[in-house]
Amino acid sequence: MQQMVLEKKRKHRHGMYRLYAPIYDRFMAPSFADGHSKMYKPLDLKKGDYVLEVGIGTGISLKHYPNFVKVEAIDYSEPMLVKARKRVEKGEIEADVNIQKMDAHKLEFNDKQFDHSVVAHTLAVVADPDVVLMEMKRVTKSKGIIVIVNHYKEKKGIIGGAWNPFRKRLGLGKHVDFKELIKECGLELISEERVNGIGTHSKMLVCRVP
Repeated sequence: MQQMVLEKKRKHRHGMYRLYAPIYDRFMAPSFADGHSKMYKPLDLKKGDYVLEVGIGTGISLKHYPNFVKVEAIDYSEPMLVKARKRVEKGEIEADVNIQKMDAHKLEFNDKQFDHSVVAHTLAVVADPDVVLMEMKRVTKSKGIIVIVNHYKEKKGIIGGAWNPFRKRLGLGKHVDFKELIKECGLELISEERVNGIGTHSKMLVCRVP
């Protein structure tokens, strides 16, 4: 029963992002540009590093990777992935990037396969953020870095609480206490930084895998 409910939620979000795909780069991505440009710096990438990025959307952030790393880039929305693959075909991305459709709740990778992992504006829209983050922890090497970028407020407040159901229906995510989530998943929070401007309430949270 629970699996059926989760699948229904995923199908709903997939349907919403089918609608967003054609307009995402022009109308939505610009508000995330600051975070996209900063979220790879905490990784301190070295030649040959292998990175997982969860929830790449149209792949607009992938241009920030240097050409000496390999990236597994996943998303669950095929319309978004179509746009991401076109970026690779056009030569917009320097890194060695493999793009594939995958459910982040069930990552098809080996334990400790990646040096680092990144997830931007995704954990608040998935059905189970804790499952996804635990999966990212599983596939990331010990002492590796996991970077989370998302809209984030310590408390959702009255307005946030009222807006939360509508956000979920629109596929824009729900309120997630990321600090609590990080703690529950057994990760070490090593830094946090506000990104994307004050109005977006976005933060970059940098974690270390034990």
